Amino acid sequence: MKPLHHFIVYIPQKFNDEVSFNGGTLQLVSKFNEFEHRVNSAEIFAAPSQFANYKGNTLYFHHHVVMEQMYDIGDDLYLVNHDPFGGYSNHAIAIEDKAGNITMLGDWCFVAPPVEEEEEASDSGIIFSLKEEPELEGVLLALPSDSKWIGAKPGDMVGYTKNSEYEMKLVNGDKVYRMRTTELVYAK
Repeated sequence: MKPLHHFIVYIPQKFNDEVSFNGGTLQLVSKFNEFEHRVNSAEIFAAPSQFANYKGNTLYFHHHVVMEQMYDIGDDLYLVNHDPFGGYSNHAIAIEDKAGNITMLGDWCFVAPPVEEEEEASDSGIIFSLKEEPELEGVLLALPSDSKWIGAKPGDMVGYTKNSEYEMKLVNGDKVYRMRTTELVYAK
């Protein structure tokens, strides 16, 4: 199978709906917080010709892929829209190879979330001070290779627009925010 404009990914389970603890597992009801539990990465089964050598690596994708029936092509295989120019029809976010190198696709970038302050509380649980909302900034982890025009590079502290920070987990468990490069507002 040789897709022209889509990635095809293998997703045997659409939700992260099990919690392991103390040698057992607990099944979560994911519908109460669907966004937090949707799978947003999977093994690449097939790819457009320019990405053919990435078969077997991990593709990060938009959460709509597991929710919309039109992307389910059977046998736990799903289509992931790819538009190299970005835009809202591009659901392919990034590829991570087996060595952990990340290649951003379209106009997506990854930003490390800011470090959040802990709430100050007594031993009995009385909260002395509420933690403040974190700044809308973080460390730029990865951006598309053709994004040098924005004036930021991986490792820079960047600010971003409100509500642009969609949380995702990388294969290694690290939490990142995915957003569009156009949602970055400054670099320092």
